[in-house]
Amino acid sequence: MFRIWLFCLLLTPALFAEKITIAAAANVSYAIDELKEAFCEIHPQTEVRIVLGSSGKLSAQIRNGAPYGLFMAANMSYPEILYKEKIAITKPVVYAYGKIAYLSVKERDFSKGLDLLQDDSIKTIAIANPKTAPYGHAAKEAMQTVGLYEKLQSKLIYAESISQTVSYALRAADIAIVAKSTLYTPKMK
Repeated sequence: MFRIWLFCLLLTPALFAEKITIAAAANVSYAIDELKEAFCEIHPQTEVRIVLGSSGKLSAQIRNGAPYGLFMAANMSYPEILYKEKIAITKPVVYAYGKIAYLSVKERDFSKGLDLLQDDSIKTIAIANPKTAPYGHAAKEAMQTVGLYEKLQSKLIYAESISQTVSYALRAADIAIVAKSTLYTPKMK
């Protein structure tokens, strides 16, 4: 079982502003509306704007001056680096843990584990970009751990974020490795 952690970097003064812009990793998109609603119940005077993207891209935007008051990343390394560079003013904290899972519109024998990806019927495997998206990194790491990453290179399709990976799984790829949380969204019913 492979896990990646989800982390949150709080920029405390921004929480007391009239407006707050939240940079959220794409895997949070499935819960962000409920989180926003709960926040707005407690802070009805605060206008909340959400920007979704891969953790790596959002981190780069923050490093280049993007005015985010809260960063919800899918990997601790991004907010930790921002904190060490004194770009963030508070230490990052864990808000949830995530796992990877398969997603395919076709019936598959998921009991085969990662060996399933070698099946001749699977021509394309979507994963998020491992360089910028933590769930993509976790997918790559999982395949490397069992010695399949190099063998599967020709089948891999890289998406910009976990949200795009889900779209690929539903429309273009034979299978995808996604955030497990995406399997429980209303869209997946």
